[in-house]
Amino acid sequence: MKEVFVKHAAAIAQREKELETEGVKIFRLSTTERQEFKECRRKWDLSSLSRQGLEPKRPATALWFGTLIHYGLEVYYRDWGNEQATAPWDAFEKACRESIEEIKESQGGLWEEQIQELEESIELGVAMLRNYVDWAEVADFKDDSGFAKVISTEQEFAIPIQDPEGNPARFRDGNGQVWELWLVGRFDMVVEDYDDRLWLVDHKTSKDKLDPEILILDDQMTVYLWAVQQIFGKPFEGVYYNVLRKKLPTVPPLVYQGKQLSKAKNIDTTYEVYYAEIEKHGFDPSDYEEILEILKNKPNTFFQREKVRRNQHEIAMAGRMLYMEGIDMLNDPYIYTNPTWDCRWKCDFKELCKAINRNDDVEWMKNAMFRKRVAEGVYKRETTVEEE
Repeated sequence: MKEVFVKHAAAIAQREKELETEGVKIFRLSTTERQEFKECRRKWDLSSLSRQGLEPKRPATALWFGTLIHYGLEVYYRDWGNEQATAPWDAFEKACRESIEEIKESQGGLWEEQIQELEESIELGVAMLRNYVDWAEVADFKDDSGFAKVISTEQEFAIPIQDPEGNPARFRDGNGQVWELWLVGRFDMVVEDYDDRLWLVDHKTSKDKLDPEILILDDQMTVYLWAVQQIFGKPFEGVYYNVLRKKLPTVPPLVYQGKQLSKAKNIDTTYEVYYAEIEKHGFDPSDYEEILEILKNKPNTFFQREKVRRNQHEIAMAGRMLYMEGIDMLNDPYIYTNPTWDCRWKCDFKELCKAINRNDDVEWMKNAMFRKRVAEGVYKRETTVEEE
């Protein structure tokens, strides 16, 4: 089924040529852009490729970490089942170190504490991916959580958005320029289960377990289901949320002057880690039967895979919302802020935002801390009305 993406890419390339001939420009709408537009207009204005198109020379560590974990998982599933394939933790570490060198070059160096923070993230990510592979070698093949086939990994896409009549959505701006609206993005994975049903997979990193009730309301993946159904021409069942917790299992400490391991029942660890410590210290496993039995029957809290279904009405409605969002963005929207507690970790522009509020030297800060985003692949963007 991989050839479906090849055929679709060829059709989109042909469509792009036809629009160029007609003088119609393409407004590429990404999921990140949609989220930022609805969360905070100023953040959208600063980051959007349709607007100022800025990105930090050094991204927020949490976002940087999640992106590179995605890369490690792509390497793992791209060669799924191939024992000679590159280990995902090796690919992750190599990509991290290359990224750090790029950050140093663009910023003229990093403070020692910044380097230490990134090094700690690399150490955590390597261990997470090692543990994930041990877990996935079982979970990937279970009837309730696994899949029979990996169809694609990290697949970019571009889809014309539809207007209420089902035609490619268009908008004429105040200068008379006609735009066609496209949704662009990247699927983490497309898989087929043991009953020949199709699913999207969304990889996530999180400090805590994700609530399935919240996942049902996840707008991004509902829109992605709409997009992938346009490509395949057949229904998808839903989404596998594949969650890696950003924490390692606790190693049980030695107690009683190092004569035994702690048997605290609330220890945040796994059976495998606890048993390895028993062997490491040469203790008798029979002395730990109770805690080992608890851990053996305890669900793994470090990885989570939730299968969330969407019905066709939900998916179709998400497609209709895209049209309204795209028109709002093109229709010269007001720009204002929406500060929340999440700004502390989620926004790369929080310091710049405060500078704007204070009327500081904003242009100096932009030049010192940010650079122009480079649009690549399906994210290539036409110049907008505001920039002309």
